[in-house]
Amino acid sequence: MANIGLLGAVSVGKTTILRLFVKYLKTKKIVDVKGGKECVVVKTDFSGEAVLDPETGVKETKTIHPNRVVFREVDTHKNHTLFAPGGDRGRAVVRMGVITISRIAKQIIAVFACDRPVKDQFQFFRDVRFFPGQIYVCFNKYDLVPEGERESTIEKMKEEIIDFFMKRKISIKEFHIVCAENIPNMEEYNDRAAEMILKIATEN
Repeated sequence: MANIGLLGAVSVGKTTILRLFVKYLKTKKIVDVKGGKECVVVKTDFSGEAVLDPETGVKETKTIHPNRVVFREVDTHKNHTLFAPGGDRGRAVVRMGVITISRIAKQIIAVFACDRPVKDQFQFFRDVRFFPGQIYVCFNKYDLVPEGERESTIEKMKEEIIDFFMKRKISIKEFHIVCAENIPNMEEYNDRAAEMILKIATEN
């Protein structure tokens, strides 16, 4: 069994990645991705997600309590749990959720949004004390980077992230580039989000 934590700053898309993975499981599309295999959803809990701003009616992306998905490999009967705590460091309850997940997760996926300066997103990780010696990094919102700048943007972000975590004696096991939204011409990156989670869960 693998406990996997998706950690990252506010609105980098952690819950969206989680929901996309659930969709792949429920539609059995998970079988068709690279390294795919039959898996089933055991339990989902998105009760910590703030749904509505009472004043504007606009959907928020704030996660108060960690969202959670439990799924099972059909052939091995192994269960795996994915956690996605919020990124709002100013809320004590959110901060406690991050600390708890960082302690119990055997694997950590650090999620960064491609459409925001990576240095602004580092502040979240400065407050996380418990990390395994190796982590995974996921670049989300790839579609929001202008097409001609995508490769250079990712390479620059990689350099900064490697340097940041190296100073904390943490190495990057793998980098993944995803788009966790159902956007035309981005299906390949949707698949990669599902592939990433499945691979990390089943190979560890």
